[in-house]
Amino acid sequence: MKAHALLLMALLAPMNAGADEATNSYYEPAAFFRIQILPILQKRCFECHSKEHEIEGGLALDSKTGWMTGGDHGPAVTPNNLKKSPLIQAIRHHNSDSAMPPEEKLPPIEIALLETWVLLGAPDPRTDNPASKTGPK
Repeated sequence: MKAHALLLMALLAPMNAGADEATNSYYEPAAFFRIQILPILQKRCFECHSKEHEIEGGLALDSKTGWMTGGDHGPAVTPNNLKKSPLIQAIRHHNSDSAMPPEEKLPPIEIALLETWVLLGAPDPRTDNPASKTGPK
């Protein structure tokens, strides 16, 4: 699985080619979360899993504490472990009862980015303040 994360980073590397040092923080854990992961969560998950909208299944994804504590079935993510991360299992749509989002599977690149995030240890610089108010920087 680590090869999967390395492959994704290699595919994304050309996006950063020629970037000056000030903007070449793309792969810093906090920047990776803000630039790649938070927008996916905001667009695909917050409607049903944020304090600003609804919290279905007891799972709030708009704070680090939210996914760490988890919902009705425990923590949503186990850092460094795709198989033990219910969020990853849900977005892969292996089980129709727990598939998220329920209407349509995420695009493969978004699934790969979320998997990479988990494999990188699920870095999340957010505090308990809802991320939907801070957004990506």
